[in-house]
Amino acid sequence: MPHTSRSRYLSIIVAAAALIAVAGAVPQRAERITNAVADLARPLPLTAVRLTGGPLEHAQDLDAKYLLELDPDRMLAYYRQRAGLNPKAQPYGSRDGDGRNLTGHIAGHHYRHTRNGAALDIEIKFATWAEGILSGLSDAQLQQMLSTEFGGMNEVLADLYADTGDRRWLALSHKFDHRAVIEPLARGEDRLAGLHGNTQVPKILGLAARYGYTGDRADGAAASFFWDRVVGHHTFATGGHGKDEYFREPDMLSHIVDGRTSESCNVYNMLKLTRRLFALQPDVKYAEFQERALFNHILGSIDATGSMCYMVPVGRGVQREYQDMSRSFTCCVGSGMESHALHGDGIYYESGDRLWVNLYAPSAATWEAAGLQLQMDTTFPEGDSAALKLTARASKAFTLALRRPSWAAAGFVVDVNGTALKELPKPGSYVELTRTWKTGDVVHVTLPKALRLDLMPDNRRRAAIMWGPLVLAGDLGPEPQRGSGPRPPQQGSPALVAGLRPVSDWLKPVTGNPGTFRSDGVGHDRDVEFVPFYRLHRRTYSAYWDVFTPAEHEARVAEVAAERERQRKLAQATVAFVAPVDQQAERDANQQGEETSLVRPDGRPGRRAGKWFSYDVAVDPAQPLALVVTYHSDTRRARSFEILVDGQRVGEQTLPESSESRFFDVEYRIPAEIARGKQKVTVRFQAMTGSETAPVFGVRIVRSPTGPR
Repeated sequence: MPHTSRSRYLSIIVAAAALIAVAGAVPQRAERITNAVADLARPLPLTAVRLTGGPLEHAQDLDAKYLLELDPDRMLAYYRQRAGLNPKAQPYGSRDGDGRNLTGHIAGHHYRHTRNGAALDIEIKFATWAEGILSGLSDAQLQQMLSTEFGGMNEVLADLYADTGDRRWLALSHKFDHRAVIEPLARGEDRLAGLHGNTQVPKILGLAARYGYTGDRADGAAASFFWDRVVGHHTFATGGHGKDEYFREPDMLSHIVDGRTSESCNVYNMLKLTRRLFALQPDVKYAEFQERALFNHILGSIDATGSMCYMVPVGRGVQREYQDMSRSFTCCVGSGMESHALHGDGIYYESGDRLWVNLYAPSAATWEAAGLQLQMDTTFPEGDSAALKLTARASKAFTLALRRPSWAAAGFVVDVNGTALKELPKPGSYVELTRTWKTGDVVHVTLPKALRLDLMPDNRRRAAIMWGPLVLAGDLGPEPQRGSGPRPPQQGSPALVAGLRPVSDWLKPVTGNPGTFRSDGVGHDRDVEFVPFYRLHRRTYSAYWDVFTPAEHEARVAEVAAERERQRKLAQATVAFVAPVDQQAERDANQQGEETSLVRPDGRPGRRAGKWFSYDVAVDPAQPLALVVTYHSDTRRARSFEILVDGQRVGEQTLPESSESRFFDVEYRIPAEIARGKQKVTVRFQAMTGSETAPVFGVRIVRSPTGPR
């Protein structure tokens, strides 16, 4: 087999990404079904839309450059190996490496979108193989299997049914119906808390696709309700959701804002779902979310070098998780390859005599059915104007529906050929212009962006600062040097003592630097420079802020001072301390255990165990002693365990399921006879029946009594 050229390989990969949104691109010999639910809006295909400038085009170009730099023979190495051929080059590693659940994933998805009959034959063989495996499983076994991450298998099989007309594959798609998740959603119940985020979104994508093919109302209801709940009750201002990859309680976001939030795969899949649902029911809410997610999280997930991010955190004093683009190949690198190739998807939708304009981005597009060419010139997102120019083969009557964003209030103007409209619909709706359009017609839109706070639903003193649709991030300085460890949450993130004053009173634009602002006299203990979230790369930053009145801030300062004093007294009383996951400290403490592993909530390392783990810790037998253990309140399941010192039980601890994010200490008295005559004791954390230990972040032997627990 000859060496595969980059141009040939990428003609497959890039074409696949560019055609993902094109309906009907299936092998000619397939007998495609007619959808039971017709799309009310169809996106102009990516082949008809070209980005002509702005940050979306820049991200797209960075993505293309990266794809061209990849070695096709390395990407195809495992495929050749599985086919019984000799690889032409060393394969890529990490999550794309051999024996991994994602082996080969960076090669992309192109069995369906290249009109390749051989690819369809292979897909049918794979489906037949899966059918044979699943046919031998009971319903209970199937449901147990579905509790883990299985990607978009229901969507794959629903698509195969649509492409072949064979109901066998529709039936097989139902084998991937995870009833514990989708049945409550179909009933209008939000039970997402504790579920892995990107395990769920692909399932719902499959339901939305299958609803279009079959008209199954339960599928449609579950998909619609899921989107409403995630976007309206689980999503941060940037369009991301979840902490440590998991959903938490709805409308309880303020206590999970710090740490590892907003996985990029989740947002990529939510955008796919958003575009699908808009096609089924053209509602402005879908376009509003697409704008928010694209211009904040997605653009914020790729830096100027083309490095993509796994997590794009939104908290206080955080950094982004950039990937090594030649080695990491995480799921978010794989989805990022596709995500940044899809920025033209969903800007324009059409349906007969109507054209929707959902996003304002520099672009040129062809509406072939109407014989129309469109050119949008805009300085958005930093700028505040857009002009849409039309070129028509012949004059044509249709309705042009321009989105009036919900954030575009005072000063929003639409004019056609220089004449401003006198009456406009409310923000968060469409301006519908019905007329006979001709070459040379121009629609101008003025989109003024105001400053405002986006408040947390459960904490009206914690907020993101918005400038129109853009989250403004505060620049807190350079990232920590590699190897120095993550900066603790909130370190270097000042509170904003602004009370109830309007944002424009205390956040001022920086002259000569569009999109840059600086706080004015409200930052404690310093003022901060703000820029659009998507532009701030390779820096420590905050996207959410505590915004206090002076009295509230004084109370907070007193709380912090009291905690520092408690920690000072604790340090004074400490006889010995072990920091889990400090390798030298753990070796010195003879760390032992069964089914033990490491965790890092909010950037601080801890150790947990499915059965038990222990440390040998120094004691002072001449003193009354206590054991002080540091735990973290954020746990997705209740945990019950006992604490033993030299085999004698000194305490039992139960940590309930909670999403609250804080570290706290618990003190256990050590009876004098345990330490009598000893230099060291063994502290053991042991899971109780049916449970596991909670993570432990610090183990201290202290002279008793100490301060408050």
